[in-house]
Amino acid sequence: MQDCFKLLFSLGYKRFYHAKEILFFEGEIPKQLFVLLNGRVRIYKTLEESPKTRGRKAKIKEQTLHSIYAPNFISEIPSFLNEPFPVNAACEEECEILEINLATFQKHCMENPSFCRNFIASLCDKIKILESHIAQNSLSLKERLMEFLRINKTELANLTQREIAQRLNTSAESLSRILRELKAQGILSTQKGKIILKA
Repeated sequence: MQDCFKLLFSLGYKRFYHAKEILFFEGEIPKQLFVLLNGRVRIYKTLEESPKTRGRKAKIKEQTLHSIYAPNFISEIPSFLNEPFPVNAACEEECEILEINLATFQKHCMENPSFCRNFIASLCDKIKILESHIAQNSLSLKERLMEFLRINKTELANLTQREIAQRLNTSAESLSRILRELKAQGILSTQKGKIILKA
């Protein structure tokens, strides 16, 4: 896949983004294809929660769907199909991103079967992520947390509990309650706000 991205360098231009800078909003029509070269991008949706008390404004909640790590394509499906972005994207840290004109990219795909196969593989990876989200909807918070900790074990030293709660689309309070339960069971421990998985 690395060779696949190297082929794209001559097709676009590199831009640098700051942490929390927005790449695109839900509903926007793609103007270029984004390729994440360095950094991490959060894919999320904004949901409007109905106010519990009449007269109050609706509360906007961000639901994190997943994080994209470099090197990787970003929302390549709507870009390739020229459809509105179904999600928002924001940089979680400083990012280096290659931006490629869509017509140029599509022409490159048609002329390079090998590259096209790699691009299809990337699409399949995104489908697997979607399947994972669908499967997780049937799990309890405790089960989702254990799955998350298992998959991201090497990244736990860099993740705060707030970030984990955000990725699991739950409140910090609900996460803390489950963490206390798992600590009592000897499954994990915490140190300076970071989770250490014992199992």
